Parts: sequence; structure tokens; C-alpha cells
Amino acid sequence: MKSKIKKIIPFKIGKKIRGIWQRTQAVYYYGNKYECPFCGNTFRKMLPGGYDLPVIKEKQIIGAGRRANCICPRCYSTDRDRLIYLYLKNSSSIFTNQLDVIHIAPSGSLVALFSSLKNINYQSGVKYHEGFYYSKDITLIDITKLSFKDQSFDVIFCNHVLEHIHDDRKAMSELYRILRPGGWAILQVPISNILDKTYEDPNITGSKEREVYFGQFDHVRIYGKDYTNRLEESGFKIQEVKPAIEWKENNIDKYAINKEEVLFIASKD
Repeated sequence: MKSKIKKIIPFKIGKKIRGIWQRTQAVYYYGNKYECPFCGNTFRKMLPGGYDLPVIKEKQIIGAGRRANCICPRCYSTDRDRLIYLYLKNSSSIFTNQLDVIHIAPSGSLVALFSSLKNINYQSGVKYHEGFYYSKDITLIDITKLSFKDQSFDVIFCNHVLEHIHDDRKAMSELYRILRPGGWAILQVPISNILDKTYEDPNITGSKEREVYFGQFDHVRIYGKDYTNRLEESGFKIQEVKPAIEWKENNIDKYAINKEEVLFIASKD
């Protein structure tokens, strides 16, 4: 019901509603245990997020499921947004270099960040409009058939998108095509480390069935350990960044990041 309401609420009205509610929550949750690097507010706790479905627990899907301290009460950044922010801050040139950037299905906190950077030429796009989340003027794109010329972008963000795409190998190939040599992409997906092979079944088409088998009504697969192989078959070179091992522990705890999530950094020679 909530998702249906969000689809019919105009973007501008939805934005005002969110703003009022977020300011109220920020006051209620104020404290010093957690900090959001996007809005700079601190909280005693953050909001929970995600869905509690049996298959998520059964397959131990990382990047999915019900998670405590997932969502910032003020700007609604998620744990996955904050993970990306810290990577960008510590390991990238996005704040300094002149870059052409494409962002697929952008989250609000990252849009606000990238839109504020004068050194990048930033574009974003989604598959379809959903008024509560996206303005009607956002570009509609199909990542299995992109209109951009070869080697158009230095950086690609495509996070938690590929699990929705039927022909994900075609989408990966398209993302590789539009990336410039020397460029890089962050390509996050929910993933199960207990599955050696990605689980998918084209006969599972109903929204309820997909919840049961894939963990969300519009997902078409659960990625397994072979996810990096799929990306490599498209031409990418993959670096797996493990924040819980490679980053300072206080950053992980302070910004309420999912310690199990790995960043998939794809590059092109």
C-alpha cells in the first residue's frame, strides 16, 4: 500500500512531506553515537530499513534484509550510500578531477552530493518515473540499450540495479561500452556468499513469487559468488574492497555501515 501511495504522490509534494518529517525525526533521534557524512547530523540511533523475508535469511543475502541503523533520520541516506561516500572520500578523485559521471537509479543523498560538485559533469537516469522519488524531468534510460556513445563517461554508479534487469549481461556490456579507458564504476548488488552460482529462473514472474524466491517483488535473481565473473566476462577488471577489514573500525561504526558489504569497483583498461 505504501509503495502505491508513493507512486501517485507528485514529486514536489512528496519532497515537502519528506522534509517536514525528516526535520522532526532528526530532533527526536538526536544523539552522539552515529553520524551521517552527508547531512552532518548526529544521532543516538538511526532508522531501520529493508524487508524481513525468509529467503534473505536463508540465502544470507548481503545488502538486503531488515537492518537496524540503516537510514539517516534527517536526509534518508542508507548504509549503502554511506559506504559509497566513504570510499569516494578516501579512495577516489571525484572531489577534485574533471569527470563525466553517469548515475543509474540515483539515491537522493548521492544526487545532492554529486550535484554540488562543480568539477564533474553529472547525469542521472532511471528506467521509469516514480513520482514520490524522482522528478518528472529525470532522464529515462534502459541500461540494456543505452543511447550514449562509446566511452562517454569516466565514472559510472549503478547500485542495486542489475538484480532488476532480465538481461543483466547485456546491461553489463553496455556499461562497459560507455566507460572510458581508465574509468571506473561502482556496481553494487545484493549478493549471497553461500551461493557459488547466481540463482535465477525466468519462469518466476509474479511479484509474490519473486519475494519468496529472490527477496523482493521486482528482483529477478540472487547473485552468488560468480557475480565478479559475470562482470569480468563483460570486460571489466574487478577490485573487491572490504571495508570491515581495510578501513578503520571507528568509521564503520560511526557511520552505521553494513560491515558485511563489499564494494565492487569495476575498471576498464
